[in-house]
Amino acid sequence: MNPRTWAVLGGLRSGKSARALERFRAEFASRGLGRPVYLATLLPPGPGDDPDLELRILRHRQERPASWPLVEVGRDLAAAGRACREAGHDAWLLDGLGAWAALVLDSGREAAQGQWEAFAQASRGAGLVGVVLDEVGLGGVPAHPAARAFADLNGELNQWVCAWAEAAWELRAGLEVRLK
Repeated sequence: MNPRTWAVLGGLRSGKSARALERFRAEFASRGLGRPVYLATLLPPGPGDDPDLELRILRHRQERPASWPLVEVGRDLAAAGRACREAGHDAWLLDGLGAWAALVLDSGREAAQGQWEAFAQASRGAGLVGVVLDEVGLGGVPAHPAARAFADLNGELNQWVCAWAEAAWELRAGLEVRLK
């Protein structure tokens, strides 16, 4: 099976982004695609505001080819999808949807679902689309309302993406398990 759409799901430091990038590179090359794009959802901090986050973002940049265009998604996932389609990108890697969920948390579930559906629709013409998902909420129900709202929205996003994807994998401690 050579799925056109897939998702890689995992928690913090599970290896999900590295595995998704590895899978994306292999699929991109095997399909003979020529116009990849990396869609980043984590907003970079201001200079010196968060050195750890700056380093994480730098590592992600260094791991992928400098020739790949970068789209910073921001709050408007649908617009990012339309921009990729209009630019003729034939392979899309969206990393990671959990950071986007945090950005749009105050917009509500319906708005987030609409944004995801518009992005998925825009991606239909692409030859390859991979999405990196953040797993949260494996423990109990969070006591803080904002933490609960985030875990709920993130969990729903994961369900929507995995229903859309032709294949999905989960990573835990660097180990991969096929979900579908």
